[in-house]
Parts: sequence; structure tokens; C-alpha cells
Amino acid sequence: MTGWILLIASPVPLHAHSDGVFIIHEVEQDMAPKVSLEVEKDLTGGFNVHVVTSNFRWRPEMASKRHVIGEGHAHVYLDGQKIMRIYNEWFHLNTYQFATRSGEQLFSVEFVGNDHAPYTIQGVPLGAEQIITVPGDEIQPASGKKIEIQIVLIALLVIFLGGLFFWDRRTQTT
Repeated sequence: MTGWILLIASPVPLHAHSDGVFIIHEVEQDMAPKVSLEVEKDLTGGFNVHVVTSNFRWRPEMASKRHVIGEGHAHVYLDGQKIMRIYNEWFHLNTYQFATRSGEQLFSVEFVGNDHAPYTIQGVPLGAEQIITVPGDEIQPASGKKIEIQIVLIALLVIFLGGLFFWDRRTQTT
């Protein structure tokens, strides 16, 4: 059971592994996809992002399938955390949904093959990054979910302990 929990909770993507070896798609500088970011603040919140590419073919229908040189999709990171995949050059970065704090944060896009393994040049992942500033009003307030879960767990513990107490008293009187 512990092995399954560790396997499921592993922070390393298992789909990018083969026989315990991390897979990358090493490309030469002149053959590598070119990428840059155009990031514009959206007036309603978040950012509209244009991932400008050349020498790369977006293939959403091939995600999680066989690697083909020069095609794939991208993984998006905010403040060091992977937040989503993208399958084309335009998307909306919803900071209200994904940002955990306000202020300057590193926003990055990493190109990967259909099999999710990163494209690299001399071992360095291929992509683009930019510092963005997330306003305080675009941070989702701490949800009450953690408190709700704690309350439910405490209630279950109280019921369990109460049951043990009454069961113990009942067995002592007989």
C-alpha cells in the first residue's frame, strides 16, 4: 500500500520515464523550435498569452502518444508549479485560479513532445519565461475546504471515541 501511495504522490512525472531513465528530446540549436511570449494584462483579470513559435507543430490530438520530432504541446508553470498544458499558441492565464500569492512571479512555458518529455538544447529545457506581476485582488481567498475537512474529521473522531466510551461502559456493566 505504501508503495502505491508513493507512486501516486511522486512529484516526478511517470509518463516521461522509461526503465527508470528520464527521457528528454535533445535537439540541435538550428533545428530547435523557436519560442517567445507576448503577455498582455486582461482588463477583466489574468493575462492573455500568445506563445509565438516557429519550427514547431502543435499537436493536441497526439498528446500522451508517440513522440514525433518537432511536434507536441507545452506545459505552463507559474511560480515554479505546473498549472496546465496548452495545445495552441493562445490561452488565458487565470491568475485568480492558479496564483497562490500576489506580486512578481515567474511565468514559463516549456515545450514537450507528444509523450510529455521536454525538448532540450544541451540538456536545458526549451521554452520561454517572463516575470509577471499578480495583483492582490487576483488571489483566490483561502477556501473554507480545509476547515470543513478538519471539522468533519474531528466530528468523526468524537463519534468514534464516544462509541468506544459507551461500548466500554456497556461491557463493564454486564
